[in-house]
This record gives sequence, structure tokens and C-alpha cells, in this order.
Amino acid sequence: MNGKLVKLDSADCDGSSDEGSDHDNEQHSELKVKPVKASKKGKEAKKTEDEESNGTEKKPQSGPENKIDKRVFSILKNFQDTTNITSKMLQDLVALLQEDSSEKRNATATYVVKRLIRATGADNKETVAKVGSIIKLIIRNVPDVNELDLLDIVERELPVNGQPKKKEETLAAVGQVITASSILELSQQLSTERELAPIYAKLIGYMKGREYLMCLSNNVIVESFATVPEKRFATDVWPVLKQEISKPVSQLNLHTCDVLLAVHDSYNNILTQDQLMAILWPKKIRLEYSELFKIYFAAPKMYDPRIYARFGKFLGTADKNAKILESWQNYAYEHRSQNIASKGCIFKVTKHLIISQNNANEQQLIDLFASPLMDFILDELLAAKTTSAKNQKPLTMQFREICQEFECAVILLFENPATGDETKARILSNLLRKRGNLNELATTRRFTETLLNTLKYGGLKILFDLYASLLATPVGVEEPQDNGARNQLECVSQMQAILQHPELDANKKERWSMLKTILTAGVCHVESGLKPCLPAASILSDSTADRCKTIFIGLLVRSCHGDIKELCKDLRKTVEFLKKFLSKTENTNAQRHAPNEDQQQAWNVLEKLQHSDDKESNASDQIIEVLILFVGLAQYTSCCQLQIDILNDLMVCRNMKMKEQKMESEEDPSWQEVVTDILLQLLLETAGHWREFTNIIVKSMLPYLEQVHLTQILQRLDMDSNPLGEDENESSSDENENENEGEGESNDDDNDSSADDDDNSEDEDEDAATLEDNALEKLRDDVRQALQNGDDGASEASSVDWNDVAEESGKRLDESLAAIFKMRSQASQRKKRPTKSDRIHSTTLLHFRVRVLDLVEVFANKKPTMNVILDVLQCVFQVFCRTINDKDQRPLQHASQKLLAKLVNKEIIFEDAQDRSQIIDAIEELFAATNSALEARQIRGAPNSHELQQQLTMWRDKCFAALITQCSNKDDVENSVAWPLLKEKLNEWLPGRKSKQSLSSFETIFQFKPTWPGVSQLVALLVSHLNLTTHPMKRQIILKLLNAQKNRFKSTVHGQKAVIQGLEKYAKDLMESAPAGKVQELRALKQFLNPALWDTKESVLTISKSLEQFLQNENTEKRKSTAGDDAPVAAKKAKQKHSA
Repeated sequence: MNGKLVKLDSADCDGSSDEGSDHDNEQHSELKVKPVKASKKGKEAKKTEDEESNGTEKKPQSGPENKIDKRVFSILKNFQDTTNITSKMLQDLVALLQEDSSEKRNATATYVVKRLIRATGADNKETVAKVGSIIKLIIRNVPDVNELDLLDIVERELPVNGQPKKKEETLAAVGQVITASSILELSQQLSTERELAPIYAKLIGYMKGREYLMCLSNNVIVESFATVPEKRFATDVWPVLKQEISKPVSQLNLHTCDVLLAVHDSYNNILTQDQLMAILWPKKIRLEYSELFKIYFAAPKMYDPRIYARFGKFLGTADKNAKILESWQNYAYEHRSQNIASKGCIFKVTKHLIISQNNANEQQLIDLFASPLMDFILDELLAAKTTSAKNQKPLTMQFREICQEFECAVILLFENPATGDETKARILSNLLRKRGNLNELATTRRFTETLLNTLKYGGLKILFDLYASLLATPVGVEEPQDNGARNQLECVSQMQAILQHPELDANKKERWSMLKTILTAGVCHVESGLKPCLPAASILSDSTADRCKTIFIGLLVRSCHGDIKELCKDLRKTVEFLKKFLSKTENTNAQRHAPNEDQQQAWNVLEKLQHSDDKESNASDQIIEVLILFVGLAQYTSCCQLQIDILNDLMVCRNMKMKEQKMESEEDPSWQEVVTDILLQLLLETAGHWREFTNIIVKSMLPYLEQVHLTQILQRLDMDSNPLGEDENESSSDENENENEGEGESNDDDNDSSADDDDNSEDEDEDAATLEDNALEKLRDDVRQALQNGDDGASEASSVDWNDVAEESGKRLDESLAAIFKMRSQASQRKKRPTKSDRIHSTTLLHFRVRVLDLVEVFANKKPTMNVILDVLQCVFQVFCRTINDKDQRPLQHASQKLLAKLVNKEIIFEDAQDRSQIIDAIEELFAATNSALEARQIRGAPNSHELQQQLTMWRDKCFAALITQCSNKDDVENSVAWPLLKEKLNEWLPGRKSKQSLSSFETIFQFKPTWPGVSQLVALLVSHLNLTTHPMKRQIILKLLNAQKNRFKSTVHGQKAVIQGLEKYAKDLMESAPAGKVQELRALKQFLNPALWDTKESVLTISKSLEQFLQNENTEKRKSTAGDDAPVAAKKAKQKHSA
């Protein structure tokens, strides 16, 4: 409750109401509310109260004022003087009113409530809102407040004669409504009719007159229905309301009609559906529905959403309202374009009509989405989406939010389990017939897909057939010609979403039937119904047909869910279908394109494979067969850029494998190497299904792949080479030479001759550069000439006397220099800007390496052997180091970092008695790679070099901890290959105050591998170096590390004999030779010695007590030395004071 309360005891205190948004629309000025006429005695009493509230307390002679607690005046004065009413101030007020003395409490509460009620009639809405909240707080927490005659106080303090006409009366009426809303919170406790009936009589009396008063009274009445029991409402409230709202629709306004609908909604047994209809339309022939609709459409603005919610529920829930609902749709469509308020009314009412619709009236919902009104709604959704949020009126932005709420209502309708699947399919069909692409007009992301995901098989089949028909008759045929192709592509994409739906996994026959429809549309010219036809009758564009073929290939991969046997079966089935389908003459004539040479050769390979009667019993043979089938079918798609030679290589591998024929020589590649190389070539394809297909093949091939094949894959991640060819290397080398010396073109004429023949654009660039050089040379001559003209007797520019240069010559010189600098800057920018082909090549290489990382991850997950993990970890870490500060390689950097996080948590599988010394070599290479990256200009020269160095060091230490903890035997860590390396790293760090090494690697072991058996020996090793020969700074670092990680150590680590003895000796040495500088080390040692974590508590307590005694002695000596230094000064001051 923020804000400032002015004098609460005067009628001119500031206040207003936050209940009912419409009161805010009327602006009021500061004004004193005229008090009602009172007797002289009443005026004197009021004056006394005013004086008391202002702090000038006058001792009353007699009367009830003596019973008021004087402390309340200071509390209320604090309310007036502050701009922020805190909870403490409110608690003090409530506590004062809750004290035991009932007589004094009632007098004080009466006085406080009277002052607050008067403040509700003020001309400041924030103040009125706060005062209303305080009144509610008092009613809820102070006993016996309901015994106060609050209505009498309201009538006396805020008088209103009839309908408020003047501003003073209107403000008083607002105060009455605010107070009435507070009283109604006790409606369940009020027992007599006199306490409820007058309140509703006063509220219903304000339902005519000023707009904001009607809104405020309407909200208070409707909200009170939640607290008034039905029995009490029937006896006390309904008789009062019935007199004003039980009227025909022609005599109602928006607010009285809303109260009537709220009574029917909250008390359905008191006001039934038939009774409500009889009240609104007393005549038997009820055709004047438009009068009811006009009430809502005539509103000048958008009101509380609950008003439209009740009206929408009234239209949607009653079984007998079918005619009203139909009339509403027609009326709303006819008056759709009046203003934004009427549009908002249509959307809000329709939204709540959808949400509150009964299951028995699903046909009404279907008809609603097929009505012309829905065309208007869809148009407005599109307009609202395309409307920019900048420089828009608040009402327009409010309408945009209403449109988003309507989309959410449709989604809720589809996600409601009570809504039938057929109903949802028919509703969506009606929408799609009106607008083929709902995603274009909805602000909700993937709106159509969200609705499709709620359907089951029956609904999906209806929608698939609908999209097939929409392909023949695209939506928006009256629009430009290219719009039809765009709608066709949208239909095909949604058909793909339907075929990927999980509901079709249990209906494989139906899915295959749908897939054949897609394939037919891609291979042949089709007519309505997607049946083959002659080219003249074709309804699909070439782009749509290509998209159908690509979708079909992708769906074959995704529908098998990684099962290569299922994929092989689907591929064979596809070849059989195509062979049978194209054997018919009418289908051959309807074929969209005649196969080219490569496609015909691929088809011959597929037929040859189909004719073979060999049943594949070996999984490796099945892998090669799947590759042949998939690559052969993919040749008919436009997105495939593979060479036909791949099929020939695969057929050779298949034949040799089937005959179990060995290679002719050791130099010939094995079938695994050939297949691995082909898989890497498949990763260059841009379509998403190639990536998924490659992962399926790699997972199936892993039992047949060895270390050499992993190396074959990792070579593509070498950042110093170009796996896509030599062109980039040559171009990059040329660029480097041009940047360094500018002589690369003349030195590499022989190497670049073939590239110049292939790319004429480079010749044009060279010609432009030559012309540019000539222009620069000419400009230099002009500048030189201009300098010489400045002094006739000078032959060199350096001899020019600038004081004698004419103004025209100076201007000409300035222009020449500006032109030279401009051309030089353009030339430098042109050199830095890569060409379009370079950008495409770089992007292709980037995506290729990201996909290679996927293969590497699959390999490491399925075969986590020592050699595999070490090779993968080193290679991926190199990629991470090279891309950490390269913005163009950011996706590769994220992918490598993600894979590193998985590798450091991967448990290595060792063979029996396997030599683990290779891990040590791998760790050394990791440190070398990190040092090289840290010294590189790319890291050192970066603005965030410190952050990059920390990130590199962190991942190096994580890899170090993961490897060092797995290369040692659990039983004997000190005799493992890891222990000498740990001691070596520690010895490199110990000498001197500073060193290149750090203890971050040891800290990482404690953090991420605290359960490693070598932690105990490592802690003992660190403690052994806590002696006076070690540099003090290094000792403090060791202690800081142990203190930070001590809670991770097991109790056995603390209780080691070597650790105890080492700490005892270290503490003894410190206390014997400890100068003042050792105090910090002693405190750090004491912090580490926690007896609760040790097994040998006696030794620990001994060390701890000795340290505590030593620290006390140190502090005592320090205090004595300080006192000794201050003694002469104190004596001198005393002597001076005595002499004075």
C-alpha cells in the first residue's frame, strides 16, 4: 500500500477506488465534500475530533470521547504523514483495536472506522483504494466490528440524496460502494435481513447514472455472490434485486443484464433457464434477440472480461439456446466492423462460448467454426499478427492480446479430453478450408501442429484426406498464381506432420498406404484425389512434387525408429511398389520426369539387387544392402548431390563380402573403410534425414569397426586441413600471402592456373584491383603535383612552405587526400570481406564437422575402450581449443563442449592387464594443447582473454581428473602410472613464489571425483609439503585448498597416520619459529582441524589446543606492545594538562 494519505478526518481527504476500472476514466479535481447539516452540538463534536486528529488534544469534559484510546490519534497521524503505509503500522492499528477492554475497543473502532469511511469519499483513487483495504483488514481481524452500525455511519458521513448529480455526491456514492463491498465480506456472519437487504438496495440503486458507478456497483454485487449462501440469497437478496433487474431485455442496460446472468450462473436453482428466458422475452414469440446483442455491441469500450464470459457461457451452455447462438453469429457478422470495442466483444464472447461448450452441443461448435463469423475472426487474427507493436494505441494492443487469448482457447478446446476426436477433426477441417495455413495467422508457434498432436488415428485420417483434397483445390485460388504453390507446400508439410504422429506407429498398414500416396504425388503428374494423370491435367507444381519425394525418403528413416531391419524391409517394399507401379503404361506416361543417366543407372542397380535371391543372414550384408537401397532411391530427389560411383563401390563391397573374398593386396581398402568413407560423404548432404540415416548405419556397424576406422573419422576434425578438398587450402594460403607480403599471386601462378580457368570471377577481381592500383597511382601523382604547386621553387613535397600555399591549392590537396584514403579503406574492406563462395564453403565445412561429432559421440558411447576414449578426447579437445574464440565456429564450439562434458563422465572399459601408460601420454598432450592455445594470439589478444583462459583451464582440468582417476588401480594407487605424474605436477608447482603450473588440477579431482581411492594419498602428499622449506605463499594455497574441500573428504582421509603426523610436525614448527607472519597460516590450519571429521580426535584436540594457546599468547603480546607504545604519549598529554 504505497502512497500518501491526507487528513483522514476531513471530508476533503484524497481518495478513490480501484474496484471497477471505469472509475479511473473520470478525472476529478481537489474538492472539499460539503458536510451534511448538523446541529451545533454535532459541529462542536466534529471540531473536537479534528483537533484531536491534528495533535491538539482538547480534554473532553464528558461523553463517549473519553472511552477512545488516545494512542489511535498518533497511529492515524502516521498514516497521514507517510507515503508508504507499512505492515508494521497496520499491525499496530489492529493490535490496538484487539485489546481486551471491549467498551473502549468498540469506541475506538467506531471512531477509526468512521474516519476511514469518510476518507473513501475523497477525490484520489489511490487513497480510496488504500483506505478500502484498511477497512477490510479491520473487519476481518477486529472482534465485534460487525456489531457496529456501519450503514448508519455511511449514511451520516457520506450522504447522497437519490441519484448522485453533483460531483460531491458522486464521490460520496463511490465511498458508499467501497464501504458496502467491505461489509459484504461478512455476509456469511451477518444474521438479520436488515444487514444485507439495505446494502444491495443501495448498490442496485446505482445501476443507473454515471458509467463508472454502474461498473463499480456491478462488480461488487457479482463478486458478493461467491460469499452469500443460496438460502440466504433467496430470502434476503433476490427479492431486492428482482425489483430492478427482473425486466424484459428492452428495459435493461449492460450492467443490469450482466447481474441477471450472474444470478442465473451462481444460483441456477433460484433463477432457472426457463425463468430467465421468460424474464428477458415475456412474449411467447421470442424473435427480438438482437436487442440483447445490441446491449453488448453498443458499449463504447471493452469492459471487464467477466462480463463477456458470463454472456458467452449463457450462449454456449444452455441446450435451448441453439436459435440464440445462431442469431448471435449472424448479428455479430453483420456488425463486425463497427469499432475495436465491438471486435473485442466478438472475440471475448466467442472465446468463452468455446470454453464453456457442453459435450452434448458439439455440433454447435462445429457449425460455429464453419460460419462466416469465423472468416472475420481469422482475418482479424492475421491483421493482429502483422500489426507492429510500435506506435500503436493502447486499445489496439489490448485487442492484440485478446486475439492471442482466442488462440489459447482453441488449443484448450483441443486439449480437453472431453472433446471428441471426430469433433476436433471436423473443427480443424473447417478452419483449414477457410485458411490453408493457420500458422501464418496465429501468433502461437506451430499452431497447426499443436492441434494435430491432440488427434488420434481417426482424426488424423480425416485431416490427411482433407490435405490431399486441398492439394487439388488450394485455398485462395483468387489470389496470385504463386500463392497456390505456397499453399501446396504447406499442405504437404502438414501431411508429413501427420505421418510422423506417434498414433500411426500402431497402424503401419494405414501409414504405408498414406506413404504411397505421397510417393505417387512426387513421381507422377496427379489430378484430383492424387491419382496419376497426363501432364496437361496435373495439379501439383514441380517444387511440390520434389518436396513429396524428399518427405517420403525422410519418413522411411524416421518411421523405423533406428531399427535397421525395419528400414531394410520398408526400402525393399518401396522398390517393389515402384517396379509394379511403373510397369503400367498409364503410370509411365504420367511420370513427371524421364530418368537421367545417373538415375537410370541407380535403378538398374536396385533392380539387380531386387532380383538377387540371397537372403541376408549377416548383419553386415544387411547394412550394405540398406545403403544401396537408400542411396539409389535418393538419386531421384533433387536434394541429393551424391555421385553414382558410390553405388558401384557399394555393390563391389557387397559382392566381395557375399563371396567371402579377401582383398587382392594389403593396400586395397577393406569394406569397413569404404563404407566409413561413404558415410562421411553422406554427411555433406543438407537434408535432415541424411544425418539420421547415417547415425542408424553407424550404430549398426559398430561391431565391425576398429580403431583405424575411428581414426578415419577423426581426420575430418583436423582443424589444420580441409576434408572437403584442396581448394580452400589453396585459397587460404593465397589470402595469407596477400596479407603478409602482397606477392602471393606472382609466386603461385602455376598452382592457381587451374583455379583461374574454373572461376572467371577471380580474373574480374584481379582486373578491378589493377584498375584500382592505377587510379591510386594517378591520385598520388596529383597529390605530388599539388604539393609542388604550393611552392614554385621547391622540387619536393617536404620543402613546401605551408604558410605560402594558396587556399585553392589547399582545398585541392584536401580533396585528393580524402579520395586516396577513401579508396584505400574500400580496398582494405574488400580484402577482408569473403566472397559468397567462400562463405558457402565455410558454412558447409562447419556443418559437416558438427555432424562428424555426432558420429564420434555414437562411437564413444557404444565402444568406450581406452584407445577410443583417448583418441576422441584429444581430438575433441583440440577442436574446442581452436574454436573457443571464433564467432564463425560457434556451433562447432558448442558441439565440442557438449561432447567433452559427456566424455569426462564416461567410464573407460579396460582389457585384462592392459597397459595404461597411454593415458599419461594423452594427459601430456592435453596440457601441451592448452598451453599452445593460451599462448595463441587468438586468446591473448581477445578482450575477454581472462575468461577464455579460465574456460580452457577448467576443461583441461576436468579431462585431467577424468583420466587420472581411471588410469590407476583401486587397490594400489601409489604404484600406478598416475602417481608419478601427480608428484611431478606438484613438484613443478612448488618451487618459488610463482610458477606456470597451478593446483587447479588437484582441486578438480577433489571436486568431481571425491570418491576416488587416491584422494587419501593425494591429501597426504599435499600435507607432506607443509613444512618450512616450502614457500609460505604455497603453504597458504595448500591450506586454502584443503579447507575448501575438507567436507568432501571421507573421515578415513582425515584420520590417516601420515596426515596426522604431518600436521603435528607442521604445527610444531610454526609455533616454535612463528613470527607475526605465520598467524594467518595457524588460523587456516586450525580451521582445517575439525574434530568432528576426524577419527583420531585426541591428536586433533592436542594440535587445536596448542594452536589456540599460541594464538592467545600472540594476541596478549600484541596488546602489551601496543600499550607500551601508547604510554609515553599518554604521560605527555597528562603533563600538559596539569601544567595548563
